[in-house]
Amino acid sequence: MEEDKRKNKGPFLSAVLSALGAGTTAFYLYTAYFGQFTPMVQRGVILMTCLVFCYINKPMFKKRPRGWTFFIDIVLALLSAITIFCLMWREIALLSTVVGTPFDLVVGTIVLILLLEATRRTLGWPLVILAVLFLSYGVLGPHLPEVIRHGGFKLDYILTWVTLTPRGIFGTALYVCSTTIVLFIAFAGFLSVSGAVQFFSDFPFALFGTVRGGPAKISVVSSGLFGMISGSVVANVTVDGPFTIPLMQRAGYKAQMAAAIEAVSSCGGQIMPPVMGTAAFVMAEILDIPYWDVCLAAFIPATLYYVSLFVAVDLTAARTGIVGIPRSQLPNIWKTLKSGWYLVASLFLLIYLLEEKWSPMKACLYAIGLLFIITLFKKDYRMGPRKIFEALVKISQEMVLVTIACATAGIIIGMVGLTSLGIGIATVLETLAGEHLILLLISCMIICTILAMGMTTLAAYLVLALLVGPVMVKLGLSPIGAHLFIFYYACLSLITPFVGVGVFAAAGIAGTDPIKTGFTAMRITLLSYIVPYFFVYHPALLMSGSPADIIIVFFTAALGVVCFGMMVEGYLYGFGKIGILERIPVGLGGLGLLHPNYLISIFGAALVGVVYLVKYIKKSKTQHSLKII
Repeated sequence: MEEDKRKNKGPFLSAVLSALGAGTTAFYLYTAYFGQFTPMVQRGVILMTCLVFCYINKPMFKKRPRGWTFFIDIVLALLSAITIFCLMWREIALLSTVVGTPFDLVVGTIVLILLLEATRRTLGWPLVILAVLFLSYGVLGPHLPEVIRHGGFKLDYILTWVTLTPRGIFGTALYVCSTTIVLFIAFAGFLSVSGAVQFFSDFPFALFGTVRGGPAKISVVSSGLFGMISGSVVANVTVDGPFTIPLMQRAGYKAQMAAAIEAVSSCGGQIMPPVMGTAAFVMAEILDIPYWDVCLAAFIPATLYYVSLFVAVDLTAARTGIVGIPRSQLPNIWKTLKSGWYLVASLFLLIYLLEEKWSPMKACLYAIGLLFIITLFKKDYRMGPRKIFEALVKISQEMVLVTIACATAGIIIGMVGLTSLGIGIATVLETLAGEHLILLLISCMIICTILAMGMTTLAAYLVLALLVGPVMVKLGLSPIGAHLFIFYYACLSLITPFVGVGVFAAAGIAGTDPIKTGFTAMRITLLSYIVPYFFVYHPALLMSGSPADIIIVFFTAALGVVCFGMMVEGYLYGFGKIGILERIPVGLGGLGLLHPNYLISIFGAALVGVVYLVKYIKKSKTQHSLKII
């Protein structure tokens, strides 16, 4: 398929794009070591490259053949390069102006239009419409309801603010994209080229292949491992899905269930440290805290997510009688470890450097360097010039969607800052919620889930973090708890009907209905929609507090996850299938164990204990009766 694309574009254009992509990635590796350039240059290079890639690779109309429109796309790509280069060239002059010159305003307007069209091609209409609404709000401020009314701004001032200063398109989101995100994607790209992805696939096969429901557990673990370095739901599904989904189907899982397990497993990659999703890097910047602190706070919720999923697939296998794969058909675990354990040494170095509070850029750069050194000693994994060049090109191509999302989100961020819209929204939300934080949390969950269905996790997180985050903090939540709450639901929207892109990707591989698959995905990860309500009220679930408190809370929460999973699947460990009268107290007991109040946790454990006691007594009586007979 890639070969066909290259032929359609022609060898010269393909060579130019490859050189541009490799050069851009190399530029950011250079800045990670030697230091960043001025803001407009540091952020403009990645935006220029990604706009060019977008217009060459994404046709104007998806369902029409690319004829004369390809010439227009070439012109738009050249225009993107020229206009952004002009802004980088004019950066020093722009810093000293309140309103740009006519030339600057024309160039800025062209960049704005090009960005919105690129957003339409890559992310669809929702984010474009949202950006246009925020721009319109800046002009129409005096004519709006009192609570969100403002004095209004002239169009030339808005264009200057959004396109010519580091407060709009070239603002915080694009800054994070051009520093941290590009380095993490580079790390993932080089890991992929080195063969580590194959190790992440073979290791779960060797470890869990023979156990009950082994194929599904392979999907959970391999997607979790791959998600630690990619942070992308669709990437996880497309890499793991073609292998794990058919494997689960052959083992006995229905196509719908197999696709749902893969989608949910892949979705967890965005909340699994150390890489997480791209929004996590922006979160660290907004909160002005080290990225490692975000990883630390996200660790227990992410672990509970995967524990709940692991329990769900295990209980499904137990209930339906799905067994593992014969050992003869699986890779040898010791040979697998011996052949590839050192590939993840760079991942451990990355985690160590982040924990030592190194900058994410430097940590990634040194992890990549270690990976190069390690692979020199293994012929099969050695990265020669060709592999390195291909990796550099691929990394820049994978930056397209993230960069365009960050730049467009910058429009929204810029307008919120210019108009003080956040204050008006905060006033409305405070009035509606009053002193009841739970009402605000429910509202935020609904808005975030719906909003993220039509756009990326990053864009949805940014909008809610700016508009709702401050209100949540004002009502008593910790900043990291409030932002992780928003981030969590933005991630879950990718598996939530009716537009969850992760589910659509997995359903396409399995050949099943995406809507039904979405509801199955919701069912097996139902607890994940509830966990954020617990961690915002209990800081220990965010690794805040004494070690003893954290250990106790994690232990009881893990038990609660297991109990809630037994309720959802209708299967009690040790006793088999259970009816509705037994499922209710087991589920309530699970929620009680998750609750931060120790007395409620004890009561929850007691509820589950009663069910087990009753089942044990019944089983003992039945066995005694059989002996008498």
